[in-house]
Amino acid sequence: MEKIVAKRVSMLELFYDLIFVYAISRITMMIHHPVNGSLPPRIYLEFIIVVIFVLQIWLYQTVYINRFGTSRIIDTVGLLISMFAAIYLANNINTEWQLTFQVFNLSVALTVVNLIFQYSFGSATHLKKNRDVQAFVITLSLEFFLVVTGLIIGYQYGIYLCIAGGLIGFLMPLVMYRMFRPEQVNFPHLIERLSLIIIITFGETLVNITHYFKGAIYSPLAISIFLGVAALFGIYTLLVERFLNHHQHTRGFIAMYTHVVMIISLLSITAGIIYMTDEEVARLFLSCFIVANLIVFYLCLWLYSFYNQRHLRFNIGDFTVMAVILLLGSLGIVLCRETNLGLMSAFALTNMVEFGLIAWKLQRKKAL
Repeated sequence: MEKIVAKRVSMLELFYDLIFVYAISRITMMIHHPVNGSLPPRIYLEFIIVVIFVLQIWLYQTVYINRFGTSRIIDTVGLLISMFAAIYLANNINTEWQLTFQVFNLSVALTVVNLIFQYSFGSATHLKKNRDVQAFVITLSLEFFLVVTGLIIGYQYGIYLCIAGGLIGFLMPLVMYRMFRPEQVNFPHLIERLSLIIIITFGETLVNITHYFKGAIYSPLAISIFLGVAALFGIYTLLVERFLNHHQHTRGFIAMYTHVVMIISLLSITAGIIYMTDEEVARLFLSCFIVANLIVFYLCLWLYSFYNQRHLRFNIGDFTVMAVILLLGSLGIVLCRETNLGLMSAFALTNMVEFGLIAWKLQRKKAL
């Protein structure tokens, strides 16, 4: 197979990502504070919806650059407009949707119409001749129509149309899957962009755990938290840098959708670590919340391994061993929930063993 030449990530793309550093921090604040010892399902659902809204916008811009961007004037201007709208979008993220309904969704509408313009006129191809462009324009146009209609109707009922617009923008490409051509995707560039958004999310985790790093530098709790987060990041990094086949023709759907879910689970784990300082939080809820999101994160990683190099693909035995370790570790987190040190020690041990297992598999394959 012909090796794909990786498209270089531009400085403007990295600058664009900085806005999402702020957006992710604002999103995390939505679930910072538990209510009556737990996290109300309504608030958590709102959190998930906002993550989807924000990341689908980031993804559409990233996918445009990945498939069609050539640093022309239309690409630069389009990205700058998206950046402008993203600042307003990020600044209006909170749990009081009624207060920011208009500005937030106006920002979404501006971004979406800007994306429609980019895909229609910046792709250097005629709309009727490129099924990829057709699929993107149809999806974005439907999202734009629903969001604008929701804005016109007003918050009381319009909010449901706006939510529907965001969810359609996120999910409709799955329905139109066959319209997208793998050869138009620059997979190395896509992997790099997705890795950067995960790094931003891990950065948010590190920022939010810093209050545990006070006093003695040898604090067992701080060490456990750090080792757990570092091992989890190490697993992701090892998979991306050493296991994945970066040069393959693929639509990249598994990569994109698993990363959205991974970000939701990572931010949730971060919130769980923050909750440990709140004495009113129910320990069973806390441990189960961390465990559930840790399992989701690993499931997404295992799905992402679909892109592994042929000789480094996980077999049934590998998945079985990793699943057993994860289940035993999850049980340990629940059983050790009464103390923060016990809970985080089980969390750290689970991730360290998982990291050691895939590192061992890598070394074993290299030795063959």
